[in-house]
Amino acid sequence: MDRTPGDRLAEVSRLEAELATRPDDIEVKDRLAGELVALTVDVRSLTRDRTPVFTSTRQREFCMYAAGRLIELGVGGEAVQTSARTLQAELRAGEEWMWRNRHLSLALMVVIVVAGLAIVVMGALSGSLSVVVVAGVLGSVGLAAVVFARRKQRWQIDAERVTPVIWRHGI
Repeated sequence: MDRTPGDRLAEVSRLEAELATRPDDIEVKDRLAGELVALTVDVRSLTRDRTPVFTSTRQREFCMYAAGRLIELGVGGEAVQTSARTLQAELRAGEEWMWRNRHLSLALMVVIVVAGLAIVVMGALSGSLSVVVVAGVLGSVGLAAVVFARRKQRWQIDAERVTPVIWRHGI
């Protein structure tokens, strides 16, 4: 019978409590490691070809906890430890900030800057301080809007890319 992520989380909580009372029990550590490894797949979304992918902050937070805990436990053999380190590296790589469609983002920013500067120059030539100030403020707001809308962490861009092929959503 397949166990749900909720069942596995409950078992992890139970094993953590048991481990608190018996911190040197290798068998409990091994069972806890096994549940954590399984959960790192269960909590993530799966694509149609059953590849686990991160599509939410909650998935990333849990997997960062699980990978750190697996390394801290130091059990499960080299394969589990390598898997935990690989998962941590994948999570860190996903935190890199990237531009969504870099060329379009750059073009939008150039248009905003050129338009803002043109209005500032026209306002200055006409002697209207209010036009200069408003153009400066609107240009700044426009640039900020482009940055907030177009600059994302790599995992978010990857999640948007795989959304059409998600077979099962994680937590």
